[in-house]
Amino acid sequence: MEQDLATPIQSQERLKAFTLKEIEDEIKMLNKKKKAPGLDLITARMRKELPKEGRINIMYIFNAILRLEYRPKSLKIAQIIMIPKPGKSPMDVSSYRPISLLPTISKVLNKLILKKNQ
Repeated sequence: MEQDLATPIQSQERLKAFTLKEIEDEIKMLNKKKKAPGLDLITARMRKELPKEGRINIMYIFNAILRLEYRPKSLKIAQIIMIPKPGKSPMDVSSYRPISLLPTISKVLNKLILKKNQ
C-alpha cells in the first residue's frame, strides 16, 4: 500500500524546446487591434515588429522556462480593469465586469505550451 502511494500517477514528460518558427507563427497570430497590453505596455503590434534578434531572445527565454520548469512572476501578473456593463448603475459593484490583462509575451507562451500539450 505504501509503495503505491510513493509511485507517481503518471510520468512527467518534459516538453520539447520551442523552435523559432513556432514562436514567430504564434506572434503572427496575435490580434494587434483587439488585445490590450498588460503591465509591460508592450502591444501585439510591437511584438510583431520585433527584429529577428528579439524573437531569438524570446525563444531562449521560453526554452529556459521549459528547461527550468519555472515561470517568472512578471509573466503571471495581470492588470485588472473594471468595464461598466451597459445600462447598469455605476454605483453598484455588480455593474462592472473585470478584465485581466496579461503581458502579450505571457499570452504567446501560454498558447505555445497548450499546443505542445495537445
